[in-house]
Amino acid sequence: MEIIRTEVSPGVVVLELRGPLQMGVECKRLENAVDDLLKEKKTRVVLDLSNVSKVDSGGVGKIVNCLSRLRIAGGSMCLAGVSGMIGGVLKMTQVDRLMKIYPTAQEAAQSFAPPPANTN
Repeated sequence: MEIIRTEVSPGVVVLELRGPLQMGVECKRLENAVDDLLKEKKTRVVLDLSNVSKVDSGGVGKIVNCLSRLRIAGGSMCLAGVSGMIGGVLKMTQVDRLMKIYPTAQEAAQSFAPPPANTN
């Protein structure tokens, strides 16, 4: 699996996943990408799944784990480009109730409110 990272606005990052999101190396790559964002204090994340070919229980678990870690850090995550089998899996596991799902990464990124102004 390949992950393409794009900062679309200050503090909002799109992680575009390409290929399968399955238990093992692919899940570790996603975890590492989110770790890097947390270190950089970037906590508003869009996972673009439009080019994900398949997802297993490990992949679903890692998505939920990343959401949890971002929320603990005061951030949020939403999904984009979910369709077909991937959408079915996320509905069946009720992940669609945990976070919003948007048709495109652009719409998902626009859903985040601008960061609060720094008053220091």
